[in-house]
Amino acid sequence: MDQRYISRKVIVVKPSDPLVEAAKSMSLLNISALAVVDEKGKLIGILTERDVTRAAADGDINSNVERYMTKEVIGIDLSSDIEEAVKTMMDKGIRHLPVTDKGKIVGIISIRDIGKAIMQI
Repeated sequence: MDQRYISRKVIVVKPSDPLVEAAKSMSLLNISALAVVDEKGKLIGILTERDVTRAAADGDINSNVERYMTKEVIGIDLSSDIEEAVKTMMDKGIRHLPVTDKGKIVGIISIRDIGKAIMQI
């Protein structure tokens, strides 16, 4: 994967963190997804704008991250190419892919990053 297209600064939250605080971080940092990690830093989920919107629709914004995070994370390995990232996003109907290297999260590639990559071709 061409690392120019990966958002390298990964903001993480814990499953027990308040959802409203995670949403505030997303808004403040102008990002649309947070990686959810356990105590050892292992990726166990992803929290996206869609998840926060679902919580708001449920009237449950004061719950914790774990309740609304996506637990079945679809990601991509750093060795994958941009075409594989696009195919995965299209096939799965998702807008964010955690990027891992030897099982450790090293970035997130978003639909916005894909758009930037296309503009540079």
